[in-house]
Amino acid sequence: MTVERVGKEGTPVLKMMTATLDELIVIQQQLIRYAERKQTVLIEHKIDELTELVKEETRLIRRLGQLEDERERLVTEVLEEHPGLSFSEFTEQVPDEAARRALQEQLTTLKQLLLELQAKNRQNEKLVQDSVDFIQGMIGHITTPVKQPYNYPPKSGAAPKQSTNRGFFDTKA
Repeated sequence: MTVERVGKEGTPVLKMMTATLDELIVIQQQLIRYAERKQTVLIEHKIDELTELVKEETRLIRRLGQLEDERERLVTEVLEEHPGLSFSEFTEQVPDEAARRALQEQLTTLKQLLLELQAKNRQNEKLVQDSVDFIQGMIGHITTPVKQPYNYPPKSGAAPKQSTNRGFFDTKA
């Protein structure tokens, strides 16, 4: 098994893979912290802070995409070197026990972080949706035509006034 095949710049592919996974883990952890901060900012309605967080998050996501491309390239390189194996099978067959355990731990950590980030993003999405629903409800309440008069109804013998069904902002003071 040629696990220590040399990749670009003379670095073994396995070491490049673990370095890439380490960086992916760090970025996922940062994204989780941003998701937690976003939750607080959403609850407190701090739009300026939210804008800054989204900008920082976008930068991290770009870097995450670059690292993911690198990880995919390294996995492809490993699998070309070991045809017939999946990456999971490859990791199980890494001859160095410490390297194998470290690689498997990195992959497990990355999966757990991804699940945690997805859960936090779902919570934030729900907060945003609740805010949008509230705003739409308020707009609907303010702009919906009034079907009942603001004062007492006419006496039974009196002729009913013709209603124009104007919205709240369309009524006269």
